[in-house]
Amino acid sequence: KTYRQESYLDDDDWKTVESHTKVEMDEETGEPVRQQMVYVDEHTCIGCTNCAMIAQSTFFMQEEHGRARVFQQWGDDDETIQVAIETCPVDCIHYVPYDELVKL
Repeated sequence: KTYRQESYLDDDDWKTVESHTKVEMDEETGEPVRQQMVYVDEHTCIGCTNCAMIAQSTFFMQEEHGRARVFQQWGDDDETIQVAIETCPVDCIHYVPYDELVKL
């Protein structure tokens, strides 16, 4: 497995890392292994903590603003992430293409 840039290091600060830098890339094509990425619209998030409690290897709560953020794309299995998305009371968690995630 290769990861975008050299950012997949054990000493990454998961509170500040951009999740798109931790996306698994195909060695042959240089493209992301998965086509859809998980994104939290932090402006819509109300800080309920549901996603961070359910999918703890994907989401965390930002201390400064108390909102959810993705720190590891697909840190949890598909089903767990889907449950986290479905339990969001304000529907602020979305799947987006990799290129869009980089811009966000």
